[in-house]
Amino acid sequence: MSRAVPAGAGARLRSERWHPLTTTRPDFGLLPDLRVVMIGQSVAAPFAGQLYAEHGADVIWIENPKAIDSSRVARRSGAWQQDRRNMRSLSMNYLEPDGREVFLRLMETTDVLVEASVGGRFRSLGLSDEVLWERNPRLVIAHISGFGQTGDPAYVSRASYDPIAQAFGCAMRMNGVPGLPSMPAMPFPADYAAAMYAFGMANAALVRRGTTGRGESIDIAQFELMMRMQANYPTDYLRYGLDYVREGSHSRICAVYGTYACADGEEVYLLVLGAGVVRRTLAVLGLEYGSELFPEGATFVPVDTPAAEVLETRFAEWIATRTAAQVEEELASAGVPCSRLMDYEAARTHPHYVARGVLTEWTAADGATPIPGVKVVPEVAGRPGQVWRGAPTVGMDNDDVLAELGVADDVRDRMYAAGHLTRRDYEETTGA
Repeated sequence: MSRAVPAGAGARLRSERWHPLTTTRPDFGLLPDLRVVMIGQSVAAPFAGQLYAEHGADVIWIENPKAIDSSRVARRSGAWQQDRRNMRSLSMNYLEPDGREVFLRLMETTDVLVEASVGGRFRSLGLSDEVLWERNPRLVIAHISGFGQTGDPAYVSRASYDPIAQAFGCAMRMNGVPGLPSMPAMPFPADYAAAMYAFGMANAALVRRGTTGRGESIDIAQFELMMRMQANYPTDYLRYGLDYVREGSHSRICAVYGTYACADGEEVYLLVLGAGVVRRTLAVLGLEYGSELFPEGATFVPVDTPAAEVLETRFAEWIATRTAAQVEEELASAGVPCSRLMDYEAARTHPHYVARGVLTEWTAADGATPIPGVKVVPEVAGRPGQVWRGAPTVGMDNDDVLAELGVADDVRDRMYAAGHLTRRDYEETTGA
C-alpha cells in the first residue's frame, strides 16, 4: 500500500510499526566505518550493496517512489528479502529540486556510490562524476551497465540485462546442448560478477584514497566481464584460430568428466582429471593403472580413444548398480572429485550444510515474519559479517536518513505531499 505522508505527520510515523528493527546499527564486520549509497534494480547493484551491508557498512538503497523495484513485485519473491537485508530504504525522487539537493547532501557523507543504469545516464542527468566530486572529492563511484560508459554511442546507451551481456559477451553460445539453441547460464553470472567487481574495485579505490585523498570512478561493463571470465578461450581463438565447441553435459576432451545418472535416477558430476585422480578412479573401477591403455603418469583419458571407450563402459556398468549417494561416497572417499547434484531439500538436512550453518533465518521488516535463506558468506574469523535487520520496506528509512542530513521538516513534508518521498506497508504476498 502506497502512502503519501501529510504535513506534520513525520513524527507520528517514526514509530515501532515502521521501524521495528531500526536500532543503532551494531558495530560488526570489516567495513563498519563506511557509508554506501546504492541505486539500481534487480541484481547487480543491489548485490554489490548487499556485500557492504553484510560486512558492517551503512548502506542506503535509493528507490524510485513511483515504480516498485522488480525484485519486490514478483508474488512470493524472496529476492529483496535475501539481497537487501541490513540496508536502509530511501524512496525518493532524486531528480526533482528538493530531492536533488538531498541527494547531493547525501553524497557529501558517502564513501561509495554504486549505480546501475544505461551508460552515461548519470552524466545526462547532470550528475556526472565531476559534479559529484565537487560535493565530495573523496567519493568512489562504481558505474554498472551492460555496455560501459564509453565506446560506440549506439551501444553505450543500450538497455541490458544479464542474458544480454552473456549474448554480446560471447558467452551464451558456449552454454547448452550441441544441436539445440544456446541458452544463458544461470543464475545471473553477469549480474553477480558485476556486483563482485564493483565491491572489489571500489574497495581497492578506497585503499588508494587513503594515500591520495581522492575518489575514483569505475566503469563496469557487464559484457566485458563475461569476456574476461572465459579463461583461455578468447586467447586461443585470437592466437591460433581455435574456437570453443559447446560441450553439453560431458567434456569433449576428457573421458568420465561430466554429468551421469545413477541407479536411483539421481545425478552426479565428476572429473577424472589429474594423474592421481586417474590412478585412483581406475583402482575403484578395477582397471589396471600403468597398462598400455592407461599408462602411468597420464593426466586424463582422451575422448574418442580405445581407453576412453573402456573407461566409459566400465564406469556405466559400475554406477548402474549404485545410488548417487553411494557413487559420491565411494569416489569421494577414494579422492576422486565428485558430487551429487544437490537440490534445496537435500541441502536443508545435509550434514555439511548443517555443520556450517549455510541455511539460516532472520526476521522480516514487520518484526515478526521469519525469512529463511543463505547466511553471510564468506566466513570471517575476527570480524564476521551478520544479519542485524531484515530487508527494508519501501521508504522505511526516509525520515531517519533525511533527519541525519539535517533536512528541515517542512521540506520533508513537501516532498511527501508531492509524491517525491513514498512509503509502502510490508506485504508478504506481493513482495512489497
